[in-house]
Amino acid sequence: MFHPSHNLLFRPMPALKKLKIHHPLPLNPRESEQLLNILTTSFRKHLDHEHPPFRTDNIPRPYPQSFTTSTPTRRRSSDTAAHPADQHLSSLLGNPLFSLSPGGKDSKSDTDPMELFEKAVAKGMMDTRYAYACLRKEREKIVKSHVLNIRDGMKESGAGLKVLKWLVSSGTANNNEFLKHTGFSELLMQFMVAEGLQEVAWVWIKRAIEGRTDINNTEVEARLSVGRPLIFLMKAESAWTGVSLDTAYLCLTRAAGYFKSAPVREMRSFLNMPGTFLAKATFFGAHGPSSEANFESFLSLVPAVFKDSDYCFAHLNVLHPTKPTPDFALDYLSKHMDVNMELPKTIRAEAMQNHSRIHLCLDTARLLLETKRYGEAHWVMDLLRSKYPRQLGVEEDGQLKQARAEASTLRLLEGLSLA
Repeated sequence: MFHPSHNLLFRPMPALKKLKIHHPLPLNPRESEQLLNILTTSFRKHLDHEHPPFRTDNIPRPYPQSFTTSTPTRRRSSDTAAHPADQHLSSLLGNPLFSLSPGGKDSKSDTDPMELFEKAVAKGMMDTRYAYACLRKEREKIVKSHVLNIRDGMKESGAGLKVLKWLVSSGTANNNEFLKHTGFSELLMQFMVAEGLQEVAWVWIKRAIEGRTDINNTEVEARLSVGRPLIFLMKAESAWTGVSLDTAYLCLTRAAGYFKSAPVREMRSFLNMPGTFLAKATFFGAHGPSSEANFESFLSLVPAVFKDSDYCFAHLNVLHPTKPTPDFALDYLSKHMDVNMELPKTIRAEAMQNHSRIHLCLDTARLLLETKRYGEAHWVMDLLRSKYPRQLGVEEDGQLKQARAEASTLRLLEGLSLA
């Protein structure tokens, strides 16, 4: 291998003066679209490498998804729920307190799970833990029955109504303490929504609102306790693949209506967590298109729900179902993309902020390309590559290209010296 000496490297070479450096030509629209796709794919591949699948085939998923598929929309930067990157983003950006935790061991009995439920109720042996196990087995039975629509199968089972009758008759539903069992509450709410029993959930929501105290924004458990029933209802309304978020938007609007005479700070303490869930579902979920009226009802609540509403407002405007605009996002990116600004307090918070901003950039760049604003699209993509090279997986490529360029320079110098 050629090793240039110190004198060779720094010796004046007149031949180098004759070399002309040609700057790269501007990208055409097709090349811009390809570059955005490369950045998006590279980002996902980097996530897959850093966060590989953590489930094994012999561990059952507690919530199989509906077999109904939907055509992905423009505004989704990640649509495949089974993808490792999506598993990581979901676990990173979602609140772990809202996730369904696995229950106990599956019963080996072939008896109908709801028959077992009714027998246990008759003997006075039922509690929320066993009720959850029965509901979970009932849902598994519905999925294995190969029904065309899981939601219709859950409706026909009537399991939600049976459990509700037990909650009322046993006195368990006299307060909202039973909602602290997250797995039970989420699954029960799915059955209730499938069976059209949402108004019962609104009894629990209004009870939480009426019994609220002065909640400080730092008291996470207190805010979660108040917002828990509304979050569970919105999750159940949006739990089906391809279903729009219209009903979830209406839920938040209805809840906000109970605070018409309350100060904004009090409304925010109750609606911040449900609003955050709904915003993440809008940004990262695979849902059908929403109506303009319902989407804008959520958009109008952003200043009241979020203390720092700039990011949410910018991203929602990019994803508007009928009148998307990148202008608010461009203004946000020009003001808030300085790495030295607004440093999060924890590593997890920093990762969440980075992923949110990366998705905002990708969605904004795609909208700019679709509206033929190519110069601004190139600026956003350059911003992505300069601020988040590691997350996009382009850092290693850049180092490799630099090494190749240096090797090419050495070969050029060697050739000139021998000429």
